Amino acid sequence: MSACAGEGSSTPAFPRFAGGDDGRPTGIASPITPSGGRIAFISLRNGMAEIHSVYPDGSGLLNLSKRSTPYNIDPAWSPDGSLIAFTSGRDGNGEVYVMNADGSGQARLTDDPAADGFPSWSPDGSLIAFASDREGSGDIYAMKADGSAVLRITDHPASEGFPVWSPDGTRIAFESDRDGNSEIYVMEADGSDQVRLTNDPGVDFAPAWSPDGKRIAFSSNRDGDANVFVMNVDGSSLIRLTGHVADDAEPAWSPDGGRIAFYSDRDGRRQIYVMDPDGSRQTRLTDNPDLYFAPAWSPDGSRIAFSSIRGGESEIHVMNADGSRVTRLTNTLGPEGEAVWSADGSRIAFSSSREGDRAIYVMNADGSGVLRLTRGTGSDGFPTWSPDGSRIAFVTGLDGLRFIYAVGADGANLTRLTLDAPGAVQPTWSPDGELIAFVSQRDGNQEMYVARARASGQTRLTHDNAADTFPSWSPDSARIAFSSERSGHGDIYVINADGSGLARLTDSPGKDQRPVWSPDGSRIAFESYDEENADIYIMNADGSDLIRVANSPAGDTAPSWSPDGKRLAFQSSRSNNVDIYVIDIDSGTTTRVTDEPGIDREPVWSPVP
Repeated sequence: MSACAGEGSSTPAFPRFAGGDDGRPTGIASPITPSGGRIAFISLRNGMAEIHSVYPDGSGLLNLSKRSTPYNIDPAWSPDGSLIAFTSGRDGNGEVYVMNADGSGQARLTDDPAADGFPSWSPDGSLIAFASDREGSGDIYAMKADGSAVLRITDHPASEGFPVWSPDGTRIAFESDRDGNSEIYVMEADGSDQVRLTNDPGVDFAPAWSPDGKRIAFSSNRDGDANVFVMNVDGSSLIRLTGHVADDAEPAWSPDGGRIAFYSDRDGRRQIYVMDPDGSRQTRLTDNPDLYFAPAWSPDGSRIAFSSIRGGESEIHVMNADGSRVTRLTNTLGPEGEAVWSADGSRIAFSSSREGDRAIYVMNADGSGVLRLTRGTGSDGFPTWSPDGSRIAFVTGLDGLRFIYAVGADGANLTRLTLDAPGAVQPTWSPDGELIAFVSQRDGNQEMYVARARASGQTRLTHDNAADTFPSWSPDSARIAFSSERSGHGDIYVINADGSGLARLTDSPGKDQRPVWSPDGSRIAFESYDEENADIYIMNADGSDLIRVANSPAGDTAPSWSPDGKRLAFQSSRSNNVDIYVIDIDSGTTTRVTDEPGIDREPVWSPVP
């Protein structure tokens, strides 16, 4: 079947935007029920860092930050070979983009809430035909190459897609299910004189004109598996070119008409092949664990662009016509992390590089309503909510320097809080909303500072040549726990918010760090490293009654208290890959919450009890 269809699909190509193995959206998860609270965490299970949430018993897993998987597919070369048009889901729905042949200068051409895709250049390079369901059903549209002057060409309640221009620019072939199943049609470039070319109960899709304009190759599952066929432009002289017990689909003619590229999964995974126009000399060009599809020849015949899927990520690649020098052109998905719950548990702030640059985003607790808050020239990260949920403090990095900013939860009222604090990181809002603790290297090494959240003024709290990091406020905003190497190794210290009352709480030959106060302020959890392992401990706020609560030969780190203070979530590699666990502090009962290949890390318990 087409790359835009799930295996065995019987629907035409364009409506397959609804879901499939090409990485297009597959549905909406159910809303989160706050009962029992949830744990947000970062997952690398699909090769990209994303934010998930789960109930403490391991049920109800949701991928929050990638509700619909961004994809880059359907490459189409401009006639002069300088540009490639393609379909991308980076904006939450399918849109047509264009980029230079080396992947630079990516620009969005269509902008509609509906799905736009399958771009095809007119032979003179002035127009791009594409498919869209913006009027309620899939139809063929055309626009100027700069995205302007969009014109609807077909107007039918059925679904139509995959438009391709004839070499002379006078006609467009396309697929349509107007007669009950997907068939190949041809029409004049203005939409007139629409003629059906194929007539079979199977699914015919992905037409491709020969360079001389005399034949059309296409894909069909009329014989069971998808195969490549060719016919005259009037539908006569139908010939099947492939007949393997596998899916062979999406033919693309070389510019000289001497070869046809297509994808096939005959060897167990979808790869790019080429053959002669009569079906002979079928040769595999690619040999990779990724899934390859949608081949497109460059106008000079020297290169082939194609789509690739690895770990759910769809991107555009290009290679030489002999299969050598595979180069990735697009890279839409970026890492997402640093998830932080709002105080009422309704929203999550996080950092993401989904649009190329690292920025601060917010979303609802069910992953909906994603909103980008920052649009600077630097790299924005480490978000932290104000207690009232109205603002988010974060770190921005530019030219090697880092500063603390705050922005409204709606993206308004951006304010720089540290004016002379290069190297500022780890901002943490006090529970009363008055102060922001952070770490800065302005004096040559990492020290603890506080800045006023609503006025100017910064105060240095620690004065030592060693590194002081990981500030954590007590619930009453009176004290800050932190990690320091001033004793020669990492230990947990506590200090009053005005810099007085410094006290060392731990004294271990290992490295103690990442302290976290219990909700009632009576205890502090932290992670401790020795030469062979990492474990999680808790102690009273004065350092007494130290207890190791998580202990395994693997590493147990990143503790996060439940709202009632009875449990800790943490990450551990005790089961060969990093997963999220929950331990009941009184009983010691440990529950594995996630169990997927990959890396799940940095759990953060929602404030909702």
